[in-house]
Amino acid sequence: MSQIHFKLSETLEMIGATRNKIAVESKTRPATILDLASGDTKTIKLETLVNILNAINQIADSQGVEKKFGIEDIIQYIPESTENKR
Repeated sequence: MSQIHFKLSETLEMIGATRNKIAVESKTRPATILDLASGDTKTIKLETLVNILNAINQIADSQGVEKKFGIEDIIQYIPESTENKR
């Protein structure tokens, strides 16, 4: 079965940022960040994703991380296995 995996916690750990720091920097409700980090979110606005990614990239840059983070660093689509279709 296909599913969505949330990777925000792993990304924040990679750049050494807390959920609270991302919430403040992205001007996003802390509860929204918590839901994304724990995988409990059901919906998210594109504008919110953009704000979170901007904050992640700004923090990463200030930490000397050269990687540019994208949506795949927050949300991962895991396709249905072709073996399960048979």
